[in-house]
Amino acid sequence: MMNATGLSNSTLEMLVSPVTTMAVPIIYLVVFVFSTPSNLLSLLALLSVHSKHPTSTSVFAINLSLADLLYTAFLPLQVLYHLQGNDWPWGAALCGITTTALHCNMHGSILITCAIAFERFCGVVRPLRTKHWHTAWRATITCIIIWVIVLITQYPMIQHDLTLRVTQLGITTCFDVLPRKVFTNRARAYLYFLFVLVAFHVLPLVLLVSCYLAVARGLRKSLSLDPDSSGNRKEVSSRQRAQTTVALATLCFVLCYLPTITLYALHVIFHAQGRDLYKYYKLAISINSFNCCFDPFVYYFASREFRQALRKQYGCCFPLTEEETVTTELGVMMGE
Repeated sequence: MMNATGLSNSTLEMLVSPVTTMAVPIIYLVVFVFSTPSNLLSLLALLSVHSKHPTSTSVFAINLSLADLLYTAFLPLQVLYHLQGNDWPWGAALCGITTTALHCNMHGSILITCAIAFERFCGVVRPLRTKHWHTAWRATITCIIIWVIVLITQYPMIQHDLTLRVTQLGITTCFDVLPRKVFTNRARAYLYFLFVLVAFHVLPLVLLVSCYLAVARGLRKSLSLDPDSSGNRKEVSSRQRAQTTVALATLCFVLCYLPTITLYALHVIFHAQGRDLYKYYKLAISINSFNCCFDPFVYYFASREFRQALRKQYGCCFPLTEEETVTTELGVMMGE
């Protein structure tokens, strides 16, 4: 652990601000309370579906649910850390594990959400050309690649002690004030955080919005089909569910991640000018975690069998649509 005695007044103010010591932990606690049970129920239902009929959709959904659960598993430590005045008493090793887990699962969740949206896009806009892509095996490989990429980007954090003793306040921070040894110079730090911003926030947002617009256009074309044909009615209904899935994923991303993207970029710019927005960035990060609460709704609209599994395991509080009967079709529009 390194000691810091020359921190700026803005950094010291951030560490004692009610934003980081009250607002942030309260939000994390709310997310933990609501997200953990909903994702546990979702994971059990998804595993039930996957064991009977493994598909690409079930693989992506299980990975997304696991990412959310692992993220929320470390939130209690974050709640205690911030409530104690940003004082980390559990040592450097647990700080590194917690920080890595939180960032890995946040970034992994973003990329997996994009994979689900892209799958819906392919099913609506390019169903014949991409039909052979949608297998459980290919989805598994995609998820492995996603997790490898996420872990590689966390390497600078994994290899260093992220705790810092702030003697002026008598506290030990975890990641909030990075020791100088993490990045040898400021330029490398800016490049690293700029890469993270673009790769895990800006590009996913562009992809999600693009998929939603393309699916919406595909749906409009479906509406021009003969409405009296039962086959066409089913196709339109399937495309509407695909549009709902992509729309939900996009809406969740915009509501939860757009504040983070904005504050992230502004913080980097302001920090280069000697000003600090970090406490507001921390607040945006905590709002970001609400995405874990919304993901189960993405599974619900993405998978017919998921809805049926929920209804079977937990009762009639999870209604099915009129046309939904007990079938073995997960990943509507995928032809699986």
